[in-house]
Amino acid sequence: MGYMTTITFLNDGFDQIEKYPEQFIEAIKLGIYGIDKHNKNTSKKFITTHSIGYHGNLLEVAQSHHADNYRLYLVGRNTMTTFGYANEIDDIEYRKQLVRIAKSIIKDEEKRIKELEERIR
Repeated sequence: MGYMTTITFLNDGFDQIEKYPEQFIEAIKLGIYGIDKHNKNTSKKFITTHSIGYHGNLLEVAQSHHADNYRLYLVGRNTMTTFGYANEIDDIEYRKQLVRIAKSIIKDEEKRIKELEERIR
């Protein structure tokens, strides 16, 4: 198996991706390796945010991981967060809030699975 990279971008800045495709590709390449060109800290990050054209936070790229390894991401509020050891957020209350949101999504998915199972019976 190979490696996988998860990418999110804000649709409202898609015109900047079309206008600056070279910056888009360069941002993806940096993110694959966990490099944040705006962060002077040389340590790698699991999720990096990149500007393209005039849009300051258009693209988020999760550092690549082996395709056999699972990752859980929560995407919303113009951001992407990873769960587990790759979570770099220091704000404990915010992390708790994200876990509550994720649990709600999982609970909803379990409900939908039960509904599907009932339809099959």
